[in-house]
Amino acid sequence: MSEKIVIGTRGSKLALAQTKMVADLLSKDGVEYEIKIVKTSGDRFTEKPLTEFGGMGAFVREIDKLLVKGVIDVAVHSLKDVPTKGIEGTVIAAVLPRESPFDVLVSRKGNLDELPSGAVIGTSSMRRRAQLKRYRKDVIVENLRGNVDTRLRKLREGMYDAIILAEAGIKRLGISADYKPLNLKDFVPSANQGIVAIATRKGEEYLVRDYNHETTYVEGMVEREIIRVLGAGCIVPVGVHARYTGSIIEVIAEILSSNGEETVRVEKSIPFDDWIKEARKIGNMLVEKGGGDLIEKAVR
Repeated sequence: MSEKIVIGTRGSKLALAQTKMVADLLSKDGVEYEIKIVKTSGDRFTEKPLTEFGGMGAFVREIDKLLVKGVIDVAVHSLKDVPTKGIEGTVIAAVLPRESPFDVLVSRKGNLDELPSGAVIGTSSMRRRAQLKRYRKDVIVENLRGNVDTRLRKLREGMYDAIILAEAGIKRLGISADYKPLNLKDFVPSANQGIVAIATRKGEEYLVRDYNHETTYVEGMVEREIIRVLGAGCIVPVGVHARYTGSIIEVIAEILSSNGEETVRVEKSIPFDDWIKEARKIGNMLVEKGGGDLIEKAVR
C-alpha cells in the first residue's frame, strides 16, 4: 500500500456522497487519499432487474476483488448490499453512524392509502414488492432501476404513480422531494439499510478503525447475523430491523412470500451481553416458524 489511500466506490451520486463522508474523515486526520470510481456490471446495464446480476452483492464483490488485488486500499459500500459471506481476505473494518433505515413513498397521487386502485408503484426490491402486495393487493408493482435521480425523473414523467425509496439516500443526497415515511410495522426495512460500511484487507483495519460507530455496528451486525442464519439472498423478501438502546436491542424480523400473502415474523428484545447468540436464535425461530419453507419456495 502506498502512502496515499485509494478509496474504491461505484460512480452514482449516492455512492460518491457516501464516499465523500469517508474521504472527509481521512482528510480531517491529515491522510492523503484518492477516489477511484469502479464501473460495475450493474452500472453498465441499468434497465435489467438486479436478480439477473445476482443482486447488489455481485457489484460489491467486483469492487472488493480490486481490494484484494491491491488496486484500492479501502472500499465504501452501502452495508445492505454487502453479502454476509464476503470476498476472502476482506473485512468490514468500520461503519459510519446510521442514517434513517426506513422506506418512504414518493407519490404523484397522495400517500399509500390514498392511491387509487390499479396505481403503478415502482421498485426493484423483492421485499418492497411483497410488502406492498400485502398492504395493497389492488396496486400494480413494476420494476424500477437506476439511481435516485433517475427514479425520481421517471416518476415525474408519469411512468409510475409512486415509487419507494430509502429515506437515507434522499437525505444523503440533500434531495427536497416530498415523501411520506412508511411505517415500520408494515414495511420492515432491509437489514443494514441506512448504514455505510468501509471495507479493508484483513490486517489493515487500522486504516479506518477509529471511524467505527459502535451503536450502528451493533445494530448492523445483529441484522446481518439474522440474514446469515436464513441464508436468504436478494430474491427472498426479508425485512430485519434492530434498534440498540444501550442496554437492550429491539428486533423485528420477517420473511414474506413473493406475493405478500404469507408472513413469518419475530419481534423480540434481546440483551446486549450476548447479542450474536440471541440474533442467531431469532434467525432460527424464523426458520422454525415456517420461514424456511418460504425461502425454499422463493429460490426454486
